[in-house]
Amino acid sequence: MDVEQPEEAAGAKIVATRQFPLHWVLLASTAIAILASFYIYFFTKNYDFLIEAPCDAALSQCYVRDCSTGDCPPNNLSAYSLYRVPAALFSSCTDNSCSNICTAGNTVCKEIPCSSQVDVECSGPRAFQ
Repeated sequence: MDVEQPEEAAGAKIVATRQFPLHWVLLASTAIAILASFYIYFFTKNYDFLIEAPCDAALSQCYVRDCSTGDCPPNNLSAYSLYRVPAALFSSCTDNSCSNICTAGNTVCKEIPCSSQVDVECSGPRAFQ
């Protein structure tokens, strides 16, 4: 009888269990990525929302789009101003336009001027200067 064969098989089994398991590293890195994203998006809210608010073209510069073609979003704003609102402040908005925050002169809410954008149509007092 050949007794060495089972010992070699047992030795190979021990060597196989001593190897570094790559699947645990992948599982741990996936868990870390999920936890980091959860922390950024739910606790610190370290991102911004772009908000479209109604705009009067007679008083200020406004973005303009043609809603007759059916390319308007659900708010149906053809003349609007665009604001960047931090996600941490979005919960204090009273409506979807965040007009209570952005029109009150809040320095955290930043208006994105139409003149700074390319390939958009503008209207208003400063649009043609």
